[in-house]
Amino acid sequence: MIASISKIKEILNNYNIPVKKKFGQNFLIDSNVVKKIVNTANVNKETIVVEIGPGLGSMTEELCQKASKVICFEIDQDMVNVLTNELSFENLTIVEEDFLKVDLSEYLTSNLRTIVVSNLPYYITTPIISSLIKEKEVSEIYVMVQDEVASRLTSGPGTKDYGSLSVLMGYYFECKYEFKVTRNCFYPSPNVDSGIVSMKKMQRDCGLNNEDKFARFVQDIFENRRKTLINNIIRKYPVERTRMEDILDKMGYDVGVRSERLSLDDMIYIYKEIGLN
Repeated sequence: MIASISKIKEILNNYNIPVKKKFGQNFLIDSNVVKKIVNTANVNKETIVVEIGPGLGSMTEELCQKASKVICFEIDQDMVNVLTNELSFENLTIVEEDFLKVDLSEYLTSNLRTIVVSNLPYYITTPIISSLIKEKEVSEIYVMVQDEVASRLTSGPGTKDYGSLSVLMGYYFECKYEFKVTRNCFYPSPNVDSGIVSMKKMQRDCGLNNEDKFARFVQDIFENRRKTLINNIIRKYPVERTRMEDILDKMGYDVGVRSERLSLDDMIYIYKEIGLN
């Protein structure tokens, strides 16, 4: 089992590999956490798994034992060398490419359930999740991210972590905070804890003509959290204050309401009412 501190240190020493901070490398050393992640994702022989940034293969090994096929995208040549030499599974494909620059459909040739299971490097968490929104082949995502980000991804209206990221993830996915992973489960130990988040794609028909434009609207109304929703909107869009007051009154909200009190459906309603759709 690769997911142990002794095995991780042994591999790093044998291959004379330094831990590269620029790639956000913190290797999972708790085999129980690995098994729990894979079980949470319900990986089986009817599943194709895409793993982004597998590192030394702590989770890859377990995935290969359970899945029909595992496709790993790794940007670090040292890690690719380790994976190639240490893991000998016929169902494993290792791609030495930046995931953000590949066409995932080129690597998927089956109609089996396709999911992402990854311990994402903190520094590229948001770009990767944003890119996965557009991957039609991927139905579910199970990722380990910084605990603070996990809370932001899964928070609901009225909570302190609820923001534009929460809203946009809620538009595309059914998001759930699965469980926490403490920092001592990694080598080297990071400065923060992590959280496992599951994201299952949903088919929404909200009548939006331009989802990117709506996403920009959501980001705009959360830009200054101390300002009221009305002030955030009229600062960015050609809407009269009285018009916004009427809209909020019909919705049952006070004119001083802030964006973090509104649900996704509320935001879609306002977006349409002020003529942005």
